[in-house]
Parts: sequence; C-alpha cells; structure tokens
Amino acid sequence: MSDVAAMRALWILVTAALLGSTGVGLAAYASHGLGFIADPAAREAARATLQQAVQQQLLHAVVLLALGVWARQGGGRWLHLAALLITLGVLLFSGLIYLRTFTGVETFRPFVPWGGTSLMLGWLAIGMAAFCRKGGSPTSQQ
Repeated sequence: MSDVAAMRALWILVTAALLGSTGVGLAAYASHGLGFIADPAAREAARATLQQAVQQQLLHAVVLLALGVWARQGGGRWLHLAALLITLGVLLFSGLIYLRTFTGVETFRPFVPWGGTSLMLGWLAIGMAAFCRKGGSPTSQQ
C-alpha cells in the first residue's frame, strides 16, 4: 500500500470514529436532553428532527468505517470520492440540523438538502468504486 493510500484509509477511519462517537453522544442527548426548549410540542418536534440527523450520522459513520477498511485493501479514486461526499453530506445534513436545533440559526437551512444530495452521490460513488475496482476505471483489474 502506498503512503497516499494509507493516508486516505487513515482519514476515512478516523472520520468514521469521530462521527460514530459524537453520534452516540448526540443520540443520548436527543433522548434525554433539549430541556432548554420550554414548549413541549416544540421540544418533541426538535427531538424528532435531531433523532433523524443522528440516525443519518450513525448510519454513515458505519459506511465510512467499511470504506476505510476497503481503502486499506486499495479502493481507488471512486472510493476516496465516496468517502469525501459522505463526510460532506453528514456535515451538511446532520451538522446543519444540529446547528439549527441548538442555536436557532435558520440561515443555513437551505443547505440541508445539499447534504442529502451529497450522501446520495456518495452512495453512487461507492457503486462506481465497486464497478471500477482499484484503478478507477471499468477495465482496470485489482
């Protein structure tokens, strides 16, 4: 494995670990926190939204973990692109929902769907990585 491939695998695995650990903490907070929202209906609406963001974060942390393992075996450019898109997607989708829930800032709300789009593109890039194998094109071999 080249140094570049090793560094790609490392950042993917570290990102998976960070998203996983913060996701678990945020899941606990979503279940037991949000006491700062006085109105019970608004608190439950915020809880449901927060839980959706946490669910997406945790799901994609596991996906990144798998991509990091795959990258250690030589995943190629599509795999690296998939990891970047999924990371960006979690930051935009979940991150902006967290920002809105915890601060009330609505300014970045229009960018939340961009996060979902990035996640979908990440999944498509995973498919391309599988199709293209190591070298990055459909004809290359492992």
